[in-house]
Order: sequence, then C-alpha cells, then structure tokens
Amino acid sequence: MKQIISASRRTDIPAYYLDRLLEFIKQGYAEVRNPYSQKRYRVGLRPEEVHTLVLWSKNFRRFLENSDSFSRYNLYFLFTINDMPELEPGIPDLRKRLDQIHELAVRYGAERIAWRFDPVIFRSDGPVSGPETFQKIGEHIAQTGITRVIFSFLDMYGKVKKRNKALNLNLIDPPEAVKVEYAARLAGIAGALGMSLESCCENLGNIEGITASSCINGALLARITGEPADTSKDKGQRKGCNCTVSRDIGSYDDMPCPNGCLYCYANPKIELFERT
Repeated sequence: MKQIISASRRTDIPAYYLDRLLEFIKQGYAEVRNPYSQKRYRVGLRPEEVHTLVLWSKNFRRFLENSDSFSRYNLYFLFTINDMPELEPGIPDLRKRLDQIHELAVRYGAERIAWRFDPVIFRSDGPVSGPETFQKIGEHIAQTGITRVIFSFLDMYGKVKKRNKALNLNLIDPPEAVKVEYAARLAGIAGALGMSLESCCENLGNIEGITASSCINGALLARITGEPADTSKDKGQRKGCNCTVSRDIGSYDDMPCPNGCLYCYANPKIELFERT
C-alpha cells in the first residue's frame, strides 16, 4: 500500500524548506534522521509510492509560487492560522494568510484543506486569541467552503516553561473547567459557520459539537482520492494522538524552524527568540 507522507509535524517545510522538498522529490526519496535514535533512514517519494503528501504550514506563499512541481501528487493541506503577532513574530500578517487559504481552496478544493486554530494559549488574564478571534478568522475561511477546523491547547513542556520564564511571557496552563468552557464556545461558533470542530490530543469530555481529531486521517484521504489508504493508528505519535500511519520527512535538527514562535517546544534555544 502506498505511504502517506507528512511534511511536516517537526518543522515548517512549505515556508522554509520547499527547495529541499523539491530536491527530495527529484531524487525520489528523502533521507530522514530519527529524532530519538538519530539513525538515518530513507523514505520513498516517487509518485507511485506516495498515497498523499500532507503539507503542514503557517505560510504557504512559497508553495503557491511553486505548486506546479507537485502536480503528480495527491495533496492535503493542514494550514495553521491564528492571530497572535506578539507570540508569532515570524508569521505573515493575517490578511496574507487568509488570501493564501482562499487560493489553496480555489486550486485544490476545500475538502483537501483543514484549518488548524492551534495552539490556544492562555495568560493569567485570559486567552491570547479569544473566541472572537476564532469567529473573525472562521468567517473568512468559511467563505472558501472549508468545513474542517482543528484546535488544541498549548502544552507547557519543559522547554516552553523555560522560555516562558526567561522572556516573561506570562503563559499559563488554565484549569480544565476554563478549557472546557472555551472549547464549548468554539464549538458553537464553528457550528454556526457550518464547520466541524475537532480537538487535537485533548481530553475534554463529551462536548457537543466537538470530535477527537486525526489530523492525518487515512480514511478521509482514501475517500478524497478514491484510493485505499492505511487506516491503522500511528503508534509513533504522542499520547492522545489519533492520527493514522504516515512517514514524516521533517527534522528538528536538520531543518530548524525559523518561524520564531515564542511558545514553540521544538527549538530549545531561547536566544533565537529574544525580543528586539
């Protein structure tokens, strides 16, 4: 069975490493380093080996400028769009990103795109992006026909806590009741917009209008492409992840993400995120 390729959970390949992805495609494989064992292995990328190429990004500008290079692949887009410029200094302004998601929908169809409102971040005085931000963005995205939206709350990993303290970001992990109330408000907004809301790696109980997400969903990709896909659970992902099997071709070390998001857990180097 063909493989689903993830590009990538580990870094923003479409925004910063598209040239490298194109080189991988040209040579017919990617050489990837396992983030835990550090062993290198090859992932086949010839069109006849790839079921769907899943692209994760916060900025698809470069992809849109080079989209012809991917004409032989089935594509699925996971587009993260929030509005937190003080915490995401390297991300283009919201208007440009909304234009990009509209263009993707025109070229590839709304069913091949999911909007990730991720992560939801709280400070002691409340959410950085409140439900009103979700509604503002959602109203624009709903016009494209995109109906799938995924959200999750910020996980306060050790690296995040360290940067939070060093930069005085005042980020907190709110009580569960606060998360449930917030999620329920998002569900109401999403439903009114004709969108289905999914929670990524969250255990919030049974909230009406929210289902557990599989960001990479083999059954969904099989339906979209009309070609069978592996629907077994990806055991290599963290607890709570419902994604189905894929091969990720990104790298924390070989492809460090320059987005500069201050809450990011992937890059432990605080000096990269110091404010000017």
